[in-house]
Amino acid sequence: MKEYKAIFVGFLVTCVLLVLTLFIHAASGVRQQHAAFHLFADFAKSDGIMNGADVRVAGIRVGEVVAQRLVGGYRVQIEMAFDRPIELPTDTSVLIETDGLLGAKHLELLPGAEEEMLVSGETLGYTQDALILGELLDKVNAFMREKKEREAIQKDRTLSEVSETFDREISRK
Repeated sequence: MKEYKAIFVGFLVTCVLLVLTLFIHAASGVRQQHAAFHLFADFAKSDGIMNGADVRVAGIRVGEVVAQRLVGGYRVQIEMAFDRPIELPTDTSVLIETDGLLGAKHLELLPGAEEEMLVSGETLGYTQDALILGELLDKVNAFMREKKEREAIQKDRTLSEVSETFDREISRK
């Protein structure tokens, strides 16, 4: 009787470990490497895009980034994989977007209007690089600095004109 109990407990522990392993594997986001459809896109910079990042159409996840490599000097080629073929016109564009202000980056596909569809293995011709928050803040900062300088110059001119007018009025009297 004790042998059957030990065998039963061993079998039960093995089943629990198997279920736990399957659950962890499913929850970890491990996806099949054998995607049915692949597309490529070349960017000047891929700042923040990681392998496994979402590829979306109209905000819905349709695929993922599976590889990045340097091509043609200093351009980055991103490979996207889709679980099933997706109908996208040949003039579809792709841009790197951020979830919220400081969130994770993903690729957003914007379908065009052409009637001819992309086939697996093609490269998208229209791309837009990531908007880097630091660069944007630098541009805003430079704009504000120039604006302050223009206002200071305008104030100096106005003060000079007022001073000249005042001097003329005093010299008349």
